[in-house]
Amino acid sequence: MFEDNSRCKYTEYQKEITFDELAKGKTDVIFLNGRHDKFKPKIVKNKKTHQEEDAHYILKKCEDGNYIFGNYIGRFTFEGQEYVINSRFGKELEAKLLKTIDSSFFSSGGSVAGASGDIPMDYVLYASFISRLKLAKLSGFPSVYKKIPFRDYALHGSLDVKNFIKKDQPFTGKISSRKSSRVPDEVVARVLLKAYDILVRKNPKFALYDKEIRNFLLANANGEMKSVKDINVALNSKSVMNELYKDYKIALQIARVIILQDLRYANENAVKNLNFGYLLYAPNLFELYVKGLIEEVLGKFGGKFRLETQDKIPGSNLKPDFLIKDENGKILAVLDAKYRHFYNAYLGETDCKNLLQIKRYAKKAGSNTGILIYAKSNVINNVKCIKNKYKASSEYKKDIFILNVFRYGNLKNGVENFKECLKEILLKIKKEEIK
Repeated sequence: MFEDNSRCKYTEYQKEITFDELAKGKTDVIFLNGRHDKFKPKIVKNKKTHQEEDAHYILKKCEDGNYIFGNYIGRFTFEGQEYVINSRFGKELEAKLLKTIDSSFFSSGGSVAGASGDIPMDYVLYASFISRLKLAKLSGFPSVYKKIPFRDYALHGSLDVKNFIKKDQPFTGKISSRKSSRVPDEVVARVLLKAYDILVRKNPKFALYDKEIRNFLLANANGEMKSVKDINVALNSKSVMNELYKDYKIALQIARVIILQDLRYANENAVKNLNFGYLLYAPNLFELYVKGLIEEVLGKFGGKFRLETQDKIPGSNLKPDFLIKDENGKILAVLDAKYRHFYNAYLGETDCKNLLQIKRYAKKAGSNTGILIYAKSNVINNVKCIKNKYKASSEYKKDIFILNVFRYGNLKNGVENFKECLKEILLKIKKEEIK
């Protein structure tokens, strides 16, 4: 058991694992990444080697010889070792991050949480699988051409020479033939059905979200999955290569993880040499979570403010996480979410860069307000500008705020404090706009 962005303490796990190894065919690790399937690497230039590399490492060897995990949470098996990575900010915030994946599953009105109220990380995988199947069903079921044998008084398709010689001599009126017909891809259906039955066994509540899924798969499966080899057959089937059936392809990728993960504990020898699992990029999940909190606050202003995400600042290529605009489209504040711990007593290199970045955003946007939202901080949220050694010059005065959602082990109080502070900042902006 590990935490994201933590040092690896066990020598048997100390091996560098790159994003490329997990994402480019050497393994079958799925990057669920906030929604479902798409993940774009962040390419940066190494200052020492001057080579471009992906900043989203999984397990990286540092200059001091230690190994450190990147900003991922999830579960995966690699070269015989299983890695389970949790959020370094604890289970309470992790649960909130997981809930951002699919609100239809993790809402208060229809939760799949366990008896204790928690949402195991694997449930995210299950929810993604069900969601993808529900989308896939809308396109019908993928089919393949199959030679159907006939022995009849009429010719169907083409003559089946082998069976004609074997069964129809001497000729009695019936003739053996074969006709190509499109039929449901049974192997695809069997693999999906196997995964579905596993996750419902783990939590029967998942069956309630689409009661027709199992019957739909049963109608097309015509039997059960025979072996692990069926998974690769299904994934490489021409039937799911069609863009129309892309959701089936993704569902099969998730199904593979569900099945192999289950087999790992039932019969480890069957999967001991396979690499598989799933990962989520925690900063993206945190951004989604923060977005929901901001929207809650903006909702109290009756449409006076609106939130835009990942929008470029006009006239630039700068793209902060959030922009708060007025009714006329004027940018009032720029905001960035940081999945980090902010220490007011010590501003590290990254924190200084973040402060300079948010000031640059605010300046380019023509706004007087920049807000950095950290996951955790050792200071209480307070509507006061942060003063630091990079203090703004006299001709460039901006209000820069640092807020957090999690403090001293109490997420609920931290969130309420965050929302109150953001509300106060917006009231201040509103007041200044009226002047």
